[in-house]
Amino acid sequence: MPRVISYARFSSRKQAKGLSLARQIASAEAWCKENGHTLESEDRYKDEGRSAFSGDNASAGALGVIQRKLLAGEIERGTILIVEALDRVTRLPLSKAFNLMMNLVHNGLVIVTLSDEKVWNEETMNDLGSFMMSIVTLYRGHQESEYKSKRLRKTFNMHRKEGSQEAFGSAPGWLKREGKKLPWTVDEPKAEIVRRVFELSAAGFGSKLIAKKANDEDWPVVTRNALPGAKWHAQMPGQLLRNRAVLGELQHRIRTHEAHAQHWQGFIVGEPIKDYYPRIVSDDLWNRSRASIRSRAVAKRRDSHYYNIFSGLMYCGHCGAPIHRKSERSGHSHAQLQCSDKLAGKTECKTMAANLADPSILDAIYGYAIMYMGAEERETASADLAAMETAIAEKQAQAANIAMAIAQSKGKVPALITLSVTLAEEIEELEQQLAELKEEQVLEPLGHALDGAFVTEALQYLYVPDDESAKEKRAALHLKISRVVDTIWLFSYDLAVIRYKDQPLPQAVSLPHKQLPSRANPKAKYHKPPKPRPEPEKPFFNAYMSQKLELPEPRKNIAFSRKLKPLLLEYAEDDEYAGYPEAA
Repeated sequence: MPRVISYARFSSRKQAKGLSLARQIASAEAWCKENGHTLESEDRYKDEGRSAFSGDNASAGALGVIQRKLLAGEIERGTILIVEALDRVTRLPLSKAFNLMMNLVHNGLVIVTLSDEKVWNEETMNDLGSFMMSIVTLYRGHQESEYKSKRLRKTFNMHRKEGSQEAFGSAPGWLKREGKKLPWTVDEPKAEIVRRVFELSAAGFGSKLIAKKANDEDWPVVTRNALPGAKWHAQMPGQLLRNRAVLGELQHRIRTHEAHAQHWQGFIVGEPIKDYYPRIVSDDLWNRSRASIRSRAVAKRRDSHYYNIFSGLMYCGHCGAPIHRKSERSGHSHAQLQCSDKLAGKTECKTMAANLADPSILDAIYGYAIMYMGAEERETASADLAAMETAIAEKQAQAANIAMAIAQSKGKVPALITLSVTLAEEIEELEQQLAELKEEQVLEPLGHALDGAFVTEALQYLYVPDDESAKEKRAALHLKISRVVDTIWLFSYDLAVIRYKDQPLPQAVSLPHKQLPSRANPKAKYHKPPKPRPEPEKPFFNAYMSQKLELPEPRKNIAFSRKLKPLLLEYAEDDEYAGYPEAA
């Protein structure tokens, strides 16, 4: 008795909620029972949410698996393939559909279609009547899909031009409405959670840490169709932080299978529509969050407690490798600053106690802020600069996407060309404003990002473990330092060289020499007053002051300019909201 396999398919996620798959499987089982065959569980193939119109089921789905097994001999000639109808197998254009069907038949499959109780094999395909019927059936399947596709495209295009919200029924999880003709309203408890995510990001928290905080405090998940009791995953805050729907914007996209084959988000259609949704986040909060993400982009956050306030900024003065901070739960030094090449066994670069390096470096940064930046308003000005730079970078990324869309449409969409010109003008205007703002900062005395109280407090909470308040303050301190400092070179127990942003000359900082804990801490149990002795030589400090020290190039993981394209690279996972709004 020949082997029997079944193939079932549906095209869209919406059909998963219906009975399409269950009906096809039940029909196949009933046919087997009626004809004395057995359908084993491993012989049941199915494509859920795969299109036969685009050929996705044949290239990347279960139908493709069947074809490969046929060619490899894993499915024997004479095997019966049960399908509901031929359009479950393919809805490709006629020539491609016919080739696919003939390949299946010539490789030994006997296709049984349950809707019309037809058998398709090499013998029946040689019959003129059956041959013509297969041609008509395949042609009709493609034409039906083509007609539906054109009709939907026409409907969606009309609604896009009119600015209607009726055809686009999906929205972010913090919005709701009773019907398609009614306006969207804000679900305020969820909107408040979204704003909290942005505030934490602006304060220096990364996506993973925000997700952990959300789960620890039992925040409800704010995404659309979230199940009761769902938890935040590590990428979810990052997806929220990139979603311009919080500003009320909507960017229409073509989301056909062909469009997704070119780009995972589909093709951009027209200009972003402002005020399409109710806004829940201010421009100021959005820009502060984006600027914070840019500041953190210099290094991946491994230190979830933010003990390393110089993360992504500090490098070994000997070899240029990143400096890692190895925290210590006990002991006098609290942590060791170690060259990553030494950890890998490549070099013998010295380590240094963090409690001796941190105060000297923080004092130097504070002194720089006082000397070169002025008094009170620096915090606001620094945030304004960062926000404006972020806005320019986002406009540039948007312009790059528009240019790609123009290339894909071969210049046939005038609206895209107009948008490209508008964006170029906006970028030029923002760059001029940025230059003027920098000039004003040089001419006028401004405040500083790091005031005296801030640094004094920093040394008190710098090493406090398992304390949320201390962790938030360390995150904020790291963010502020990264806005001022470009690079720190560390020569353990000798010299730190700090290069500030927009300052050509680095600053040399003399570091304390190494001391035994019992001598450094008079309250230690076995404290002995140190014997008088001269302070050890500092060869690297002396060499630097004599202009005889050459600093190595810091080995940063990824160039900042590359990480900034498209300003979303801290979180690279799939967009939680890629599915809305629904489009043709």
